[in-house]
Amino acid sequence: MKAAARLGALFICASATASDLHPIVEVQSGYLFGAASDGKWLKAEESARSVKADTTYQIYSLTVKLGEATGSAPKSVDEPCPDTMEVTLSEKPEDGVIALAAPWNALPRKPHMADTTQQVYVDAVRDFLKTKGIEQPKVKIDNILRIDLDGDGEEEVLITATNYFRKDESVPMR
Repeated sequence: MKAAARLGALFICASATASDLHPIVEVQSGYLFGAASDGKWLKAEESARSVKADTTYQIYSLTVKLGEATGSAPKSVDEPCPDTMEVTLSEKPEDGVIALAAPWNALPRKPHMADTTQQVYVDAVRDFLKTKGIEQPKVKIDNILRIDLDGDGEEEVLITATNYFRKDESVPMR
């Protein structure tokens, strides 16, 4: 989901017609993040008014395109989060992360999954958590992706880590 938020953060804000509107949906929950239109970003609530039923989405995992799905018109998930908009997708691949209604390739450079136990990254996460006041952090890295985000030939490293203090060590709502 963090990867999805980063993708959404690449865009900025405006209004749009359905033909040039490119909504972004988190696959497993169906949550509408918002939409891109003419290089600008629309929040979910604003873009939901223009997203139509039967919109075709490209479904992506963290590393590859998985296929296509058709989406419903967005609707509120109601209480306790009435501002959260949801799209029902016709297909929800288990590895699906992001659904994007756009003709372009959302993965022009291929990300590579890295070993989550690499000491250099465990230490980096531990050091970061210590700067946030956590004296003895328990580091649980979920994913490490290496990808050249800006096309400069240098791979950036994206790390996601969680610690929910559950006995079974599962992540809530996953």
